[in-house]
Amino acid sequence: MPIIKPCADLRNNYNEISKICHETKNPVFITKNGYNDLVILSNESYEKIIQTKEKEIEKLIEKKFDEKYTDFEKFKLDIIKKINQGLKDIEKGNYTEFKNLCQEMEAKYDFD
Repeated sequence: MPIIKPCADLRNNYNEISKICHETKNPVFITKNGYNDLVILSNESYEKIIQTKEKEIEKLIEKKFDEKYTDFEKFKLDIIKKINQGLKDIEKGNYTEFKNLCQEMEAKYDFD
């Protein structure tokens, strides 16, 4: 069952909300004007979520890597091939300086 508290409780009953987060290990949903506004977690619960997500990402990367490169020697050869192609491109002047690349990306994606 989700724990839902109005935003006034965050100001007036912070210690109670903190205690709930730590004891239950569950999030507390804070509402403002009757609508969901914030979700509060204990630091321990937050770290656990982050670690779980990082592990999931690592597994996904490993899976994708294993699908593409069933053989580590093939992987090394592919990397060497790409490095050599990059070096050839540099020799031919076929590259963009990092500073210019950043400026192009900022203009393209409207970074401020």
